[in-house]
Amino acid sequence: MTTVRGHATGATSATGGSVQPRIFFPELEGMRGVAAVMVMLTHIALTTGMIASDMYGAAGNPVAGPIFNTMDVSVPIFFVLSGLVLYRPFALATLTDRPPMALKPYFWRRALRILPAYWLLTVTALLVLNADAVTGLWYVLRPLLVLHVYQPNAMPTGMEQTWSLATEVAFYVTLPLLAWALRRWAVRATDPGARARRLLVPLGALVLTGAGFAAYHHLPSMGAFPIQHLWPTEYMGYLAVGMILAILSAIAEVAPERTPAAYRFLIRHPGAAWIGAALAYAAACSPLGGPNEMNYPPLGSAMVDHILYLAIALLLVAPLTLPAGRPGYMRAALSNPVLRFLGRISYGVFLWHVFYLWVYYGTTGTPLGTGNFWLITAAVAGASVVTATLSFYLLERPAMGLRPWWGRAPVDPGAQAPSTVREQLPAGREAAQWEPRSTEPATPAVATE
Repeated sequence: MTTVRGHATGATSATGGSVQPRIFFPELEGMRGVAAVMVMLTHIALTTGMIASDMYGAAGNPVAGPIFNTMDVSVPIFFVLSGLVLYRPFALATLTDRPPMALKPYFWRRALRILPAYWLLTVTALLVLNADAVTGLWYVLRPLLVLHVYQPNAMPTGMEQTWSLATEVAFYVTLPLLAWALRRWAVRATDPGARARRLLVPLGALVLTGAGFAAYHHLPSMGAFPIQHLWPTEYMGYLAVGMILAILSAIAEVAPERTPAAYRFLIRHPGAAWIGAALAYAAACSPLGGPNEMNYPPLGSAMVDHILYLAIALLLVAPLTLPAGRPGYMRAALSNPVLRFLGRISYGVFLWHVFYLWVYYGTTGTPLGTGNFWLITAAVAGASVVTATLSFYLLERPAMGLRPWWGRAPVDPGAQAPSTVREQLPAGREAAQWEPRSTEPATPAVATE
């Protein structure tokens, strides 16, 4: 989340290489479901005192606390997925001389996927949890425009996790410009392999730049939880890693003989990546990852976590990008109906679970930092899944039905990877006529602390 959709066999790319049939990655949808559950469990563990935090005066559970605390690796997982799935069609276009993606349909589909469900949460949270705090029109417009992370103390109650949506929106807006610049740089080479290598260099620099911003945001002079920590700058490296995976997956599909050695190793040994991810997760749960508290970490611990989280997300997602298919155990783990359903409604789960946490604590009078973890998990997860399901079928899916109004796109989205021509075409840059299709994920890749 491998189904092959019909295209003529034997098609050639604009650069003369053969291309494989259109590929569908159901495991990516299942991975989103896993990440959504991790997001929810992290917040529940924090508010019930399972995770140590000064905010709630909780000592935390010494065994379970680090495990739940490290589940905020869902941040890089979601961002890597976003960079991968949204940049892959741009990467394929660059490697094969396919015309660039049209911008109007791109922005139209992104808006339809993100805004209706988000606006519903925003209005509900403002009315139910923030009515006394609304002091003017800007208090309402700011979250509706996803600008509430750029001012201190502007986060409405029940929407705290939506800081990451601001990073996503910034990525959606800037991706076409970034893809255009990368294409201008890459097409100076005529060979797909050389183009892929040229694309990887600036994206590698973005990974380092993101790490640099993470270090800056955790300098002692910045204080605890500075507003800049919520801005996109710290997370650009995770998005760039996803874009790097998109390039590697694309080159392995259109020119397998030019695939970099590391990715060829992954093709032969995909399980090694998950073993590495498990080891990195264990390291993040250990004292190596710092005190494992939901407090703002010092510079050293923050950078260790940044590197470990990047490694976990990279190693978890990388095997799911293989064009030739994933091992059976990966398909079984992530393509089962339960996880694929959770992946499909994961945007709603992400949006609503914090709202229901505050509703639970407000109506029961339970002090924050306490409470029965399992009882609250059952209540919040149940309410979130029901609401997310209703949101998907009554709001999000109908909104997606409007997508073909502005450019071709399937109504039912999925993590799809288009790469092939519809018919046999002669080699040559000017002869290629590619069929544009959506490769958007079923849910936006949103994340949480």
